[in-house]
Amino acid sequence: MALTHSLLAPGELTQKIGANAREARLAQNLSRKSLAQMAGVSESTIKRFESSGQITLDALVLIATALGATRQLAELFKHERPISLEEIKQAGRTRGRQ
Repeated sequence: MALTHSLLAPGELTQKIGANAREARLAQNLSRKSLAQMAGVSESTIKRFESSGQITLDALVLIATALGATRQLAELFKHERPISLEEIKQAGRTRGRQ
């Protein structure tokens, strides 16, 4: 697994995402119990996610939906297209036979 473009190790990144979810929950004045009920996951799932970052993708989507963060998930792997003709020329051919 290449980490050339990230300053965080995978474990650090998952912990950061969990901490961000905790901040979002608290900003909305939600307890773990109320978020668990809204998201349809267990309170222990939220506790584990916020403390360690460990979560299933399905549970992450449910929590993100309850917190109003689905747009951020939908944009996660979105490929940004070149803006100008010059950027297109500089990008070169990246797919297909060479």
